[in-house]
Amino acid sequence: MFCLQRVLQSRLPHFPGSSRSVARYARANTRTLNTASSQSESMWSRLQRASESRWGRRLFWGSVFFLCGDFFTRGLMGELLEMPVAPGTLQDQARLEKIERQFEHTLPIVQRLRADPDYEEAEVYGNFSEEDKMQRLTSGPLQGSRGIAFQRTFYNDKEKTAVNVAYLGQGLEGWPTMVHGGALGTVIDEHLGRVAIRNLPQRTGVTANLELQYRAPVLSNKFYTFHATLDQERSTERKAYVRGEVRDMVGKLCVEASALFVVPKKYQLREVGERF
Repeated sequence: MFCLQRVLQSRLPHFPGSSRSVARYARANTRTLNTASSQSESMWSRLQRASESRWGRRLFWGSVFFLCGDFFTRGLMGELLEMPVAPGTLQDQARLEKIERQFEHTLPIVQRLRADPDYEEAEVYGNFSEEDKMQRLTSGPLQGSRGIAFQRTFYNDKEKTAVNVAYLGQGLEGWPTMVHGGALGTVIDEHLGRVAIRNLPQRTGVTANLELQYRAPVLSNKFYTFHATLDQERSTERKAYVRGEVRDMVGKLCVEASALFVVPKKYQLREVGERF
């Protein structure tokens, strides 16, 4: 303060009472400087606290996202790196039992279908012997947890429809994690054929036409529902027109299908029966 006063006195010698004026001016400026200094320190403290708070929040949320990402990545990579196992092995049997438990206890659509008296639950390939099953593509080469690991069909004869709940394993992939379109077509063809043959008097038939519209990827190692409904207006005693869909467990449409099944006139087919 005294330094500031001397400077002002040297520069304002001609003002009367300059000494007192300078003193007052210096004291005022000193108070202003002290106030500014206090405000600056206060502001710096607030900025420091805010910076520490921001870094704390960043550290917290960064840790949360890291742990979540690590958890889900480990689960996903575990599925991706898990190799399919050969049918009939102990490891395959353990996986099949796990898949069946999931079907029994974790799928809401299964509970809804079982609660509906119009639907009849049935095992697939009920009309075939074990030897016959091994000669069929879907129950032979594609059996086991790596292939078509599980199927259970629900028939509704009033509406001429059927729902097949199926688990599609990793061995059916085309692109990694995605079920091959041809494998999907095989399961769709077979399920639409169930509804067709169940409603043909001869209880047999072959696929004359099959059209598929792929709407969304179908991922492996998951359950899907295959729906089939007979077009009663167009169908006859020798022709069965069937519409179908594939949906995931939340109801998302993945594939649309339509097919025509016929009973040939020129050669005799083996009777398949109502359940296959």
